[in-house]
Amino acid sequence: MGSLIEYFKKTTAKNVLEKAIEHARKIQTCVIELNSGIILLLKERKFDEAHQKFRSVDEIEGEADNIRRDISQDISKGELNPSVRTDLSHLIKRMDDVANCANGVARRINTIPMKFWEQSSEDTINYILEMMETTVVCVKLLDKMVLDLLGERKKVKDYVSEINQLEHKVDVLNIKLRKSLQLTHYDINAFTIFTVGMTMNIIEAISDAIESVADYIMVLLTSANVL
Repeated sequence: MGSLIEYFKKTTAKNVLEKAIEHARKIQTCVIELNSGIILLLKERKFDEAHQKFRSVDEIEGEADNIRRDISQDISKGELNPSVRTDLSHLIKRMDDVANCANGVARRINTIPMKFWEQSSEDTINYILEMMETTVVCVKLLDKMVLDLLGERKKVKDYVSEINQLEHKVDVLNIKLRKSLQLTHYDINAFTIFTVGMTMNIIEAISDAIESVADYIMVLLTSANVL
């Protein structure tokens, strides 16, 4: 797998590198836009603006998909070592999973009736907001990590450590959120409850996906004897 690191150092990889950086930034924008929508929905109660943000996440995720396809076409046309092609494909796919999770939240949270949020406790709202705020910090670190991977590779290990800690924080917040939800009496139908549960699972999955990218990058660098 270390051959991918050598590939990144070549001038012939410039086109792929530029697209990989653009892809990482689209993914970051997806998560940030989702967070903005959730703040508008739960904190500022600006429902129409929130729904516009959630639709925007879907559009940005589509743009990230297009970049991913372009990268896949580029590496399929080039005369790459099979291991390089495989490693790069796995890296881009893992990064794309982050945007997919963000879009999954945006699509589902857009269908939850306002009645649910009106009946939710302050603790429930705050846990969701804090989970998303922590996830945004996570994805910003991922963006820096990708830039460092494609550059000097001096701070990757530090970024991985920070991401691991933040992902654990999201896990802890998710448990508190589950308890809070169960302490609240809701006058809503069963399908709404199911949708809320799925949505909360995917909010947690965003940071899981970010951690997966970080861990994979560590594997690549360790196998290349860079760290």
